[in-house]
Amino acid sequence: MKPFVTGFQDISRVSIAIPIKDEASRLPRLLHSLILSAQGCDVPVTATILVNNSSDRSAEIARSYANTAINAQVREVTFSARTASAGHARAAAMRFASSKGGLIMTTDGDALVHPRWIASALQEARSGADLVCGRISSRIPIPLRRGARARITVLESEYTALMHELRFYLEQMAGLLDPRARQPHYVESGATIAIRSEAFRLIGGCPLVRHSEDRALVAAARRHGLRISYSDRMRVRVSGRLMGRAEGGMAECLRERMASPDPLADQAVLDPDLLLSLWTLGRRGMPVIWPDRSQVHGSRLRASDLEVALPQLTDLMEQIVRPQYAAWRAMEQGVAV
Repeated sequence: MKPFVTGFQDISRVSIAIPIKDEASRLPRLLHSLILSAQGCDVPVTATILVNNSSDRSAEIARSYANTAINAQVREVTFSARTASAGHARAAAMRFASSKGGLIMTTDGDALVHPRWIASALQEARSGADLVCGRISSRIPIPLRRGARARITVLESEYTALMHELRFYLEQMAGLLDPRARQPHYVESGATIAIRSEAFRLIGGCPLVRHSEDRALVAAARRHGLRISYSDRMRVRVSGRLMGRAEGGMAECLRERMASPDPLADQAVLDPDLLLSLWTLGRRGMPVIWPDRSQVHGSRLRASDLEVALPQLTDLMEQIVRPQYAAWRAMEQGVAV
């Protein structure tokens, strides 16, 4: 698929948007990792650090990081009770960063970026991507890796793998991916996203939502026909902490899973009936835009729902999706079936 934005300007700088709230203990590690990453790229790098509603030394620490490899620019804001949220903070940080042009990247205050994080984003953007989503990793708390609490993790992992496989086939049939492309990881985390400044302006900036702003941003880019790349090399490690800063964030999800006997699955998990309807539309040649992952479509599923839905989705893949996709590939390649 050709990029929607034509006449790309060469990328002359990188601006990294980092929303921060009370991250004094973790911020030095993040900034040090950004310095190492900036040393591996060929353009100037600025970190726009938005310190919001903080009561610790985050702003003071951020200002101390003036380095030849990275220029830290600090803004302090106080959001009202109505607007104070991770989503609004990231949107504001990205808006400030976008004023400089070039490539806008964003990450989290508790993250550690890979030494090739910036260089990998630049490579993807220079190859034609409008928006790049990287990979994240984290340490899952021990209680969630043991006994009954591990149930949702295993179920969700198996279910999501099948759901992503179906999405990959749909996108190939729609011509959104090169036939030789590998299946993308489909992770859309604000800890590791990059977007061209002209693409950012085209979609109206980062959506103003309280949480899931990262997924809403990617969904907006998809609606505008932008080229989205999922990079395995643009890697970040996040803390996996249980006491986080963000409403609707990872920490809140982990706490709910530890406390509930039947925890909620990720809101991006779609039930088998909806997946079948998407597949049917795609097979008929209808344009299919994958549902906005920042929203719940239908009823929010729980672990008990996934226990019922996983066999249904497995049957759907084995009996319908994979055979029909194989037939489509054979027809595309001119092979008799």
